[in-house]
Amino acid sequence: MVFAVNAFLGGFIQIYSGRLGDLFGYKRTLILFSFGSFVSYFLLFVSSRYYASAILFIPLFVINNLMSSLYQPSSNALLSLSSDLPLSGFSIMRVASNLGWSFGPAIGGIIISSFGYSDLFLIASGTSFIAFARYFILTDIKPKGKTPTRFSFKNIERSLYLLGAGTVFLFVVVSQFSVTLSLYANHIAGLGTASIGLIYFVNGIVVVLFQFPVYALIKKIGMWNGMIVGTLLYMIGYFSIAFDRVLNEFFISMFVITMGENFVTPTGNALVSDISGGRTLGTYMGVYNFFNSFGRGMAPAYGTLLLTYLINPYEIWGLAVFPAAIASVIFLSLKLRENRLKSAIPAPPISIEK
Repeated sequence: MVFAVNAFLGGFIQIYSGRLGDLFGYKRTLILFSFGSFVSYFLLFVSSRYYASAILFIPLFVINNLMSSLYQPSSNALLSLSSDLPLSGFSIMRVASNLGWSFGPAIGGIIISSFGYSDLFLIASGTSFIAFARYFILTDIKPKGKTPTRFSFKNIERSLYLLGAGTVFLFVVVSQFSVTLSLYANHIAGLGTASIGLIYFVNGIVVVLFQFPVYALIKKIGMWNGMIVGTLLYMIGYFSIAFDRVLNEFFISMFVITMGENFVTPTGNALVSDISGGRTLGTYMGVYNFFNSFGRGMAPAYGTLLLTYLINPYEIWGLAVFPAAIASVIFLSLKLRENRLKSAIPAPPISIEK
């Protein structure tokens, strides 16, 4: 329930936090809310160490997650504007973030066993402060054109809403990654906690090793094709979990899932940058992240519902990947729509010099 609340609140907030970046500058917004992340992590440490109460801890946990939602659209907008090719910039960022994703759980386990649970938040507070300090050296880049003084959903390109609708369905499947997969691997497949940690370690390593080759492939086949291929890989990877019985088989499924992630994650952000045309990019990123968060928020409830009422693994994972089939149809229709628009643009006249 707490994670669902985080997802829905974070989604709504990102629409308006992206707007703040457009109005007041992406760097300034990034610095402000990353400092809030540092403070909230430190308060979580104090709460868990000295005042062990859910009444205090849960609101602080929600606030900490909201801080990430508040600066994420500005971070994405600044990254997009800093790259000659937004797809390249987002690919590089994914490699960096997944290095943290790979080693974070392992380091977290060492911290808990050596020092204690509360020290996780103290160390996270320290690393957040380092990130906050580093943001001061960034160069702020303003979006193209004048930002309207008033926000209106009518000013958002229709393509972004269609892309967002597809990502709602897709991220219901994408976000089976944490709760549903771990519960299934533990309680149905019988894997231990350490083994499940290794499955997630595979995810981070595959991103680091394969993100750049996938980026090169997306450049050749086009971004809409990249979204469609990634969606299909997600469907294959998650459904293949129904056949998995031992750890090595889970590794293979996670490899396929992560390859889908390599196609979808940077491409989605790059498409938003392309749709916005560089105008009010923070707002567009916020709206897109809202749709992602909405899908993420529904995913744990949907997945645990399947685990609760179904026994057959093929039924569980067959229904789990069904929303991605809807997403693939939406992405295909958007690709065909873009092709029609391009073909409708008249070619420039040919001049012949005598």
